[in-house]
Amino acid sequence: MNAQEFKEAVNALTEKELNVILQDEGLIVHQDQSLKTGPADAAFVIYELGDDGFTQTAEVKNYLLENAESLIETYYQFNPVSKECFNRELQGLFNEHGQDAFVCKQGKTPQKVIFVEQGNLIVEDESSPRFKYGIYLQVEDDSSSMVKINKAKNWLQSGSAYGDYISTNVCRFSAME
Repeated sequence: MNAQEFKEAVNALTEKELNVILQDEGLIVHQDQSLKTGPADAAFVIYELGDDGFTQTAEVKNYLLENAESLIETYYQFNPVSKECFNRELQGLFNEHGQDAFVCKQGKTPQKVIFVEQGNLIVEDESSPRFKYGIYLQVEDDSSSMVKINKAKNWLQSGSAYGDYISTNVCRFSAME
């Protein structure tokens, strides 16, 4: 979810949903596609009333809209994208660049690697200074293109690609302010 999508989701909140935020419920990012309300101590909370002195739903809504960019930035600094979002976006990147672009033999480098920035998957190539830190699939042998494609599909569908993303970022998501 980017700032524009967040604003659209905030505008879609009902008066009832905004009102429960005033009653100390949290605003939760649901699978990086929508917003819902729930316990303020739940996972994936992007906003809770806390010490904010808002008493009207319009104040909450205006605050969320005016601070969308910083809320999203802070949220994704400490929260991973959902598995559903990651898999959906990775499939799109596979469709755009080809699965085998993200696969290489151990000890070699792939054509492309994946990074996640502010909730969006992006692709970088060897020209990027951080290329070696990106996510990609390593295979034991220099397989044919068809074998690499199938291994990449399995990497995605098994959840291993998401696991690699989480393990690459575990320190960041565990950090305390």
